[in-house]
Amino acid sequence: MIWLDKLEKHFGRLAVPNLTFWIIMGQVLFYGLGLFTSFPVEVLTLRPAEVLNGQVWRLVTFIFVPDTRVISVWMIFKWYMLYLYGSALEGYWGEFRFNLFVWIGVVATGCMAILGLFVAGYNFEVPNTILLASLLLAFAALNPEFEILLFFFPVKMKWVGWFTWAMFALTLLTGPIPLKLIVVSAVVNLVLFFGKDVFGSFKARQRRKSYEKKRAAEEAEPFHTCAVCGLTDKDDPDMDFVYEDGKGYCSKHVPE
Repeated sequence: MIWLDKLEKHFGRLAVPNLTFWIIMGQVLFYGLGLFTSFPVEVLTLRPAEVLNGQVWRLVTFIFVPDTRVISVWMIFKWYMLYLYGSALEGYWGEFRFNLFVWIGVVATGCMAILGLFVAGYNFEVPNTILLASLLLAFAALNPEFEILLFFFPVKMKWVGWFTWAMFALTLLTGPIPLKLIVVSAVVNLVLFFGKDVFGSFKARQRRKSYEKKRAAEEAEPFHTCAVCGLTDKDDPDMDFVYEDGKGYCSKHVPE
């Protein structure tokens, strides 16, 4: 994408190497502080009213806040999965583009959270799980046949991706307005990075279907038609045809 190439040329040096690792280390740190100390982890979460009151650091720090409702063993699995597809995306895109993907999601989430406050007057703690799910969807789009062990059963990433999209759709249909906006924000960077490819593949599929339909129609047309009885090679593939004066005749009606 040309716009990405231009941005990388000018701002590529600002990319944070191994960003996924540092996100996980931040979550590990604050998970430990939340469990074993009195450190108020909630001051790092994204709450739009507090952001408008001057606590602007929440727009960034919320991505480092772990889900304290999850038991430690499950958190280790979540961190492992996050590192798996995060580092894979960074290896595929490069440091700058991966950074851009993450930070676009962060900015979009913050903007939508504040918009939700104005639209619905609902000051809620915005989870980072939806934003991080966009990384999973990006990995699933690039590696649909990749398999992970989920509860000791191999599951392809394309099915994990479809399940995540289904959860997004369910939230958009039944969730409160602020949460709907957060889901929309998570999709923003996916559209920016994959929208052209998805639209291009859709157009390619349409062209292929149109070509196949045209070819099927051509194959259905008879090549030989008897000028007397109208019999075609499609009606009787074994019939012989001869031509005289530009007209075709089956072997039963060959002119004398």
